[in-house]
Amino acid sequence: MNTSSFSSAPLPGKGVDTAKTFILPDKCFQKRVGCAWGRGNKFTIYPRSQTVSKTPSNTSQDKLLNIRQDILLFTPILRKLVNESNGTFLSLQKAAETAKVSDNQVEFLKLSRQFRSIIRVCIENLQEAASKEENGIEKNNILSHITIFYSIECIWHLCEILYIDNIPGDIVLPYLLEWVRFHFPCHEQTAAQLLEACERGSEEHKDYWDTVVGMVVQGRVDVARALLKLHSAGESNEFKLVDNSLRSMPVYSVYGGISTGEFTISWKHWQAECRSKLSSRVLASQPKLELIMRIIIGDYTAFESIRNKYSSWFDILGGWVMFTAPWSRRHELGGAAAACAGMQASPRSHLDDMVRALLEGDLHQVIHEIQQISDNGWFATHLTDILFHCGKLNIMDKQQTNVTSRLRESLILEYGCLLMEHKSLWSVGLSYLASCPPEGLRRAELILERMPVETEAKAMRIIAEAKKHGLIGVAQSVCRCMSARHLSAGRLGGALFWETLLLDTLPLLESDEAVFTSNDTYEIMLCLELRSSSLDSEKADLLRLALARNLARTALAEGDGTEEQAQ
Repeated sequence: MNTSSFSSAPLPGKGVDTAKTFILPDKCFQKRVGCAWGRGNKFTIYPRSQTVSKTPSNTSQDKLLNIRQDILLFTPILRKLVNESNGTFLSLQKAAETAKVSDNQVEFLKLSRQFRSIIRVCIENLQEAASKEENGIEKNNILSHITIFYSIECIWHLCEILYIDNIPGDIVLPYLLEWVRFHFPCHEQTAAQLLEACERGSEEHKDYWDTVVGMVVQGRVDVARALLKLHSAGESNEFKLVDNSLRSMPVYSVYGGISTGEFTISWKHWQAECRSKLSSRVLASQPKLELIMRIIIGDYTAFESIRNKYSSWFDILGGWVMFTAPWSRRHELGGAAAACAGMQASPRSHLDDMVRALLEGDLHQVIHEIQQISDNGWFATHLTDILFHCGKLNIMDKQQTNVTSRLRESLILEYGCLLMEHKSLWSVGLSYLASCPPEGLRRAELILERMPVETEAKAMRIIAEAKKHGLIGVAQSVCRCMSARHLSAGRLGGALFWETLLLDTLPLLESDEAVFTSNDTYEIMLCLELRSSSLDSEKADLLRLALARNLARTALAEGDGTEEQAQ
């Protein structure tokens, strides 16, 4: 039963705002209830009485309520994400092994981009499904999934820039601007339309000035200059002054042949010239141009005045860094984030908290925050794993003990166990558990032994996966179960097509009382000869000897029975 069908109310108190209470939808559950855990994230609730009654109870009280967690990743449209990311995860484990003897940072970056590509395809699939969905409730569910994975891609991309990519000179501004443009493309469409039309008097468009300012804030200075030339007064002295200031703005390049110190001097000299032009009041008649000049000299009040034009402070983060400290390193972005976030009083979203923690370099808090995302641990598991292999995680507990490896393993194990619950994703989950020996393999063994085996095909698949990961006991256990099933149904020959099952016939052949008849024994002999090439010669010889002994005693017993009937 999907718990979302119950009416719910959030519990009061900060820190537990994600918890919900569920009202059981029947009067028989109002007094006392019992609870029994099932396999996976499932449990059953039932009415329970304090007293034991010998008389039959009212049938209306005989109700069982099966409750399970709603697993987002088990949605059909998201299974592709699970399967494809599993392949990248396994490639990452191989790359990590290689990294022990050589630098493999380029491969880690490549795999990180693969993860982002998988997320992007997932978002596109969800958007396509949402456009086709006619049911209002289902459409809202899909749209909420899109929001979740959009946030995941946004955070992963920023994390890749700050902690996975090897940025030349550690000058992060070009990459930060790229992140803002990619995830918050404000005014981009309007700018493209205005430039395509290429008409004088473009200021008549209602979003003209917002678009020009937006291009400046995003660091797209060339686009802003092109838009200014479309203004009907574009040839005036005021416009030429601003255009010249934008054109002469220094841009740092690690391959440009100048040091960071030289660039800093050049930049400060350029900003001093811009301040001089602004203080001369030449632009007093053009307040929009004056605003642009105030922005490019890094005036805090100018950024404050445009903050309400944007949905979040992320939109102006790149511009603030660009016009206040374009030489910033990764570890210096925390101050810029605090400045931008403080420009307007607004409620903090979960995405705000994650971005702030990333820019401040608090990866422990980042992992804590991403674990709150309703993606069933997919994001936390894979991001933590790649950061661990890149050597960027260093998490201490209260006793200052490094628990980074334990944290990574616990997330992978939890995610793997979750996937093991699904009827078609269990083998994917097994690969995650197998990557964390020995604990992962112990968990895998316990889960596989209790997994329902409905068909021979599934039994064969379980056996193959168990052998692949060295879980021989599981393979033998499944064979015994299938052997007993075939034995009770009188289909011994079919079961014995499994070479492992042939080995399990040994204790049956050596039992005190004959289990197999002479005909059964002949059938086993035939199977053995057909499959002997895939068996160890010693094991095959043991089977032949046991079969010969069983045939001798069954033939004698059956012969005695025939003689008695004849008499």
